[in-house]
Amino acid sequence: MTARSARPLLLLVVCFALALSACETTSGARGKSKEPDMLAGLVLDPEGKPIAFAKISVLPQAPGETTERGRGATQAEELPEGSRGLAVSTEGGRWVVDHISDEGGTDLGMPPGYYYEVTIYKPGYHIWRDSVLFERGTLQVDTTLYPDTIDIEDVGNLVDTTVGDTNTGTGVLRQGE
Repeated sequence: MTARSARPLLLLVVCFALALSACETTSGARGKSKEPDMLAGLVLDPEGKPIAFAKISVLPQAPGETTERGRGATQAEELPEGSRGLAVSTEGGRWVVDHISDEGGTDLGMPPGYYYEVTIYKPGYHIWRDSVLFERGTLQVDTTLYPDTIDIEDVGNLVDTTVGDTNTGTGVLRQGE
């Protein structure tokens, strides 16, 4: 075999090796990539419509008893006082908190093994609050907010509106009292 006739074979071997290397890199990246750590959710009204611009607050409460890390169970790391994560729901009602920050704004990531208090607030709706245990990956927290309304049923004539001799008095009617 001459050097000239070996070039196509060498080119084929090099192309095959590059293709194989690219496949291993791609599959290796997919196999080794981990799911991002985050709390995520969807905020809906009772009719199933998304609620936009709801405010979400995530406060670390306390570490869980243990969390799995590698070979053994270890205690979760202590977070500084005042740490929190914040988000606002999109027009589609979706939200994500992918990190907690301390009072100075330092990104603390999303420490696993913690109970987090999730509070969702939107003016005109009842506040929703619950505690969730976050380990790793994505924890989905979907909620339904209910309107701040009072249903009043008209049951007829329950108030005597007649004016008699005993109905004397003065007063001022104030809204909200």
